[in-house]
Amino acid sequence: MEEIIKTLTFTNIIWQIITPLIFSGLDILTGFIQAVINKNVDSKVMREGLLHKLLLILALIMGYVIQYAFNLNFIAQVITIYICAMEVVSILENFKKAGLDLKALGDFLKNKEE
Repeated sequence: MEEIIKTLTFTNIIWQIITPLIFSGLDILTGFIQAVINKNVDSKVMREGLLHKLLLILALIMGYVIQYAFNLNFIAQVITIYICAMEVVSILENFKKAGLDLKALGDFLKNKEE
């Protein structure tokens, strides 16, 4: 994991800030869509999900404060990459719950590489 973090770099700080926000928004959107498809929209679940997203944003802000206050250049990037990875997994889970299984796409891409 450490090697992956070392090799991943953002083109600039704007992308480092906006990427986890975009992924969080996509997770909210795909979660809502799959809930509508499955006819189980629940305002309590949505409210809790939004509060979790708010906590992720606060963790990101905290990472930038720590990075710039203590000159630890890797903190915000590690938090950003972790949030992005977590959101991508959640988005893929929402796709699967909605009936869109992307396993076939992965198999297709794997066969193209061979």
